[in-house]
Amino acid sequence: MFETRTSGRADERTRGRADERPSGPASRRRAVAIVAVLACAAAGCTTLDKAVGEVPWFTTMRDQPNIRPFEMPRTPPVGSVPTTGREDSLDLLLDLKTIVNPLPVSWESQRRGKQVYEQYCIVCHGPAARGDGTVVPKFVPPPDLTLEPSKQRSDGYLYAVLRQGRGIMPRYGDKVRGPDRWAVVNYLRQLQGLVTQPPAPPAAPALHAPPGAAR
Repeated sequence: MFETRTSGRADERTRGRADERPSGPASRRRAVAIVAVLACAAAGCTTLDKAVGEVPWFTTMRDQPNIRPFEMPRTPPVGSVPTTGREDSLDLLLDLKTIVNPLPVSWESQRRGKQVYEQYCIVCHGPAARGDGTVVPKFVPPPDLTLEPSKQRSDGYLYAVLRQGRGIMPRYGDKVRGPDRWAVVNYLRQLQGLVTQPPAPPAAPALHAPPGAAR
């Protein structure tokens, strides 16, 4: 007695969904954008962000009048090292005599040089720089720095070896910085007998309380 018409309703719903599907120029633009992103990624864009940036429709928020980071860099301080690289290498095949030691030999430079030497160098080179450090029995012995070949090296050469290493010696430029490098050179010259240790500065006189002052 009752007639079921579910098939007709299903056909209407199917037609409705088909009508709701995107079509026309907007759909084609989105399809072209997606294809462009995929093509850019396949062409060598390293990240999806770079690939999206190549499509004009996706750069609305990117193209702004604001200043981007590092777009107006400030002048770096004197002696600073860029984070994107490191100090220029020095040619160890040269004697590097043109590199002048700017740190005069003084009691303070010798004291600081001894402190840094005992922190980084003594384990291999030994307390007197004779190549008899505590790791030598289990490692390749370093040269005796008190012999003539090392004594004839320039300060610039010793500085360069400390900064960037040579052979099996690693570089210490990332650990010993600034005047400390030259302080180590000055202290090594003392161990080599080429310079004498300057006398310590006189101690500051003690301040005595005036007579009758409260204690």
